[in-house]
Amino acid sequence: MDTITLKEVIERMDKGEIFSIAFISFNKRENTGGEWIAFEQAYKSKFQTATSHANTTSHTTRRKDPKHFDNSTRNLVVLPEGYIVKVHLRLIRRFNSKVVL
Repeated sequence: MDTITLKEVIERMDKGEIFSIAFISFNKRENTGGEWIAFEQAYKSKFQTATSHANTTSHTTRRKDPKHFDNSTRNLVVLPEGYIVKVHLRLIRRFNSKVVL
């Protein structure tokens, strides 16, 4: 079974390439999660809003800083739909069909 380290996953995500990913959901605020989620094509979002959502949000609204580094999260854009999903890095279990260590 092929494996990959979390450090390698983060490096590959930050390069901007398209990848497949599977992870476990988690929402601390609502005390929910534990669901297995998998996407065949996704990439790391460069902005906080997806292009499909840009028309619905005002550019003058202030947004809360997501603090991705502090929270160990990343925003992913799922293809072909283009919606954004937040992923906790330590809950990633598969990356490009490799098991994450």
